[in-house]
Amino acid sequence: MAVSLLSPAAAAERRVALVIGNSAYKQVPVLDNPANDATDLAAKLGSIGFDVVRGIDLDYSGMRDIIRRFGDKMAGADVALVFYAGHGLQVAGKNYLVPIDAKISNQTDVDLATIDMDLILRAMEADNRTNIVFLDACRDNPFAQKLAANLGTRSASVGRGLAQAQAAVGTLIAYSTQPGNVALDGQGRNSPFTSALLKNIDTPGLSLGDTMIAVRNDVLQQTNGQQVPWDHSSMTGQFYFVPPVPGQGGGASDALAKLEIAFWSSIKDSKNPQLFDAYLKRYPNGAFADIAKINRDQYKAANARPIDEPAQSTPISDPGMLGELRDRLYELNFDPDSPTDRNALRTAIREFQQDSNLPQTGVPTEGLLNRLREIGGLKPWGTIVFSSLADPSYGMSWGHASRKAAVADARKKCGSTKCDVEISFFGTSCAALAYSERKFSIVQRDQLQRAKDAALDDCNKGGKTCRIIGAACADGPEQSTATAKN
Repeated sequence: MAVSLLSPAAAAERRVALVIGNSAYKQVPVLDNPANDATDLAAKLGSIGFDVVRGIDLDYSGMRDIIRRFGDKMAGADVALVFYAGHGLQVAGKNYLVPIDAKISNQTDVDLATIDMDLILRAMEADNRTNIVFLDACRDNPFAQKLAANLGTRSASVGRGLAQAQAAVGTLIAYSTQPGNVALDGQGRNSPFTSALLKNIDTPGLSLGDTMIAVRNDVLQQTNGQQVPWDHSSMTGQFYFVPPVPGQGGGASDALAKLEIAFWSSIKDSKNPQLFDAYLKRYPNGAFADIAKINRDQYKAANARPIDEPAQSTPISDPGMLGELRDRLYELNFDPDSPTDRNALRTAIREFQQDSNLPQTGVPTEGLLNRLREIGGLKPWGTIVFSSLADPSYGMSWGHASRKAAVADARKKCGSTKCDVEISFFGTSCAALAYSERKFSIVQRDQLQRAKDAALDDCNKGGKTCRIIGAACADGPEQSTATAKN
């Protein structure tokens, strides 16, 4: 007896899918997995409520016909899904799906013998619905190699893998690996990407976004980090292949998951390995841990390369570039400006160079500025500022996109008093302010409780019992807001 996984709400949705797997190519070697991938995923989608149109080993006319039939089925549908496994081409930033009878030697062959992926996307996005596209078509491609060779000086227009397409509102486009990269075909019945989809797509209560995270982690594990699935989403709400069962989800665990996702979203596009280290400290077994390790190691290796090109060693004299360099150092938590230190810029540069394992010259150069641009900014930021005057007060902020904004907010909260003591922290770092009538201490640590304990230990050396009057983490999961007035 078949058991339905669908809730009444999901069953009420009209879901349609187009699934194509091209393996038996006539002009190039046969691919092992796509026909299996399409067959297995079509069965899985059918079991969770999709009306599936399936095509295996289609020639050009077959692909055109099945796409036309799918277009008819999409009329009035709530959800439309397309899965393609087989060869694909990226030419001049556009993606083309390759039928099994294709002969491709020049641009005219691309136009007349392949299927422009934009045609399918335009048909899907013509109506207001949820649209999902899975492209397992980033294999090492002999069609692309031959085309590039024949195009000669124009061969640069032929890219590896597929290009990243822009998703319209309500659409998610997922690739078996990063845009422009080549995926693995797999050793078993299915490719790594499709295998991970089959494993996760019918998990009750797993949203589309969480499904892609699970797929990404599974593929990373299967390929020893060589392949990283990618997606581009303009979804405006949650979609579940199989909705949550009654009573599933909610509560504290959901809140913690949202904090993790918010932190990851703030760093995922950064090129700073420190941010990925910060994520791994807080979430060593997190949903994004595998990809965080890959990014961290990749950017550590990139940052370790020497800057020895003559142009890169040219000192900066342009005021605008110097201003940018100062701003970028400041946003990396170095302090290039000081009213009492004429050498503050050189000191900040040396400190950055020391942290980056570079020669400590202290000289502002074009190469240094380029390195700072590659790293980008850190976030989120938190700041604690304190006035050590007779009537002490403090200000505290967290969750800001820049150090400058965090400091400004904290000083605003400190009031009209000159808050001359500052500590700023980013990522998942935390800080605490301890105070007594004789002494104060502001300390930064990797966890909130450690920061509180260290601040109290240092402050209590003054001989009088101190108390914590302010503590926060940069990402804001916990704050203490005791008054600073004593």
